[in-house]
Amino acid sequence: MITRDIFESVCPSAVMPTDALFERIADYIAQGEAYAQRFMRPAWDNYEGNATLATPARRVICLEAYNLALPHLDIVLTETGIGVVNNQNVAPASAERVNRLRQQVRDSRDDAVDDLIDALRGVQAWRNHIVSGELFSLLVWNAHLQMPIMGIADGHRTKLDELRPKITAAEELLQQRVSWQLLNELRNAQLENSTTANQNTVIHKSLLLIGSMLRGDVDEARFQMAKLVEFLEQHLSDFDSYANSSAHQANTFTPYENKKDDTTYFFG
Repeated sequence: MITRDIFESVCPSAVMPTDALFERIADYIAQGEAYAQRFMRPAWDNYEGNATLATPARRVICLEAYNLALPHLDIVLTETGIGVVNNQNVAPASAERVNRLRQQVRDSRDDAVDDLIDALRGVQAWRNHIVSGELFSLLVWNAHLQMPIMGIADGHRTKLDELRPKITAAEELLQQRVSWQLLNELRNAQLENSTTANQNTVIHKSLLLIGSMLRGDVDEARFQMAKLVEFLEQHLSDFDSYANSSAHQANTFTPYENKKDDTTYFFG
């Protein structure tokens, strides 16, 4: 249950001396819960008894409720910055500051979702549910940790959702060179939070490659692809899924070279 104390600890700009403001925001708590439940599914019913899940889940609920409530609240200038009140007795904040607060709340909510998904990886029932498969259908599952590696410094989950079609296309091209078996192995390892050091290196190199593809930097993409394939070839014993794939065979195929004493000459 989201109490006023919990809400104000998550959203300090909404701290007020009376219950009046929280009572207005409380109308949106149910929508915040529904938003969190979309990600949690089978882990939702007992999440408050799980300390690892409770903190990020409450953050998601409170920040989404605050995000939905903000357009209907009075945002003002206070001695410590910007905040919200229940009356018009304080000078209103500028539109720029209002928009900045709303963006900050949305970004914080997005990052809280990433933290929640991270915590959910420790729940087996959740890992076996279809929702986890949807969230880990790409190598890029954690926006605020992985997107900076791709060269997107201000990346948050909303931005990840916007870029998902392009990231999907980039991963399909990547799959052609390193095999769908390897990508599936890496995605599952991330879901199970069991990646090895070499798997993390491959994921890191893959993210650099995907970032260059999103930027349309062809030369950089070729360079990153070559470095990725080179690493895999140097560590074949750690990547059976790649070593046994047609992608590995294609990457190491050497065309036949005609010799002077051949009785038959091959063209091609």
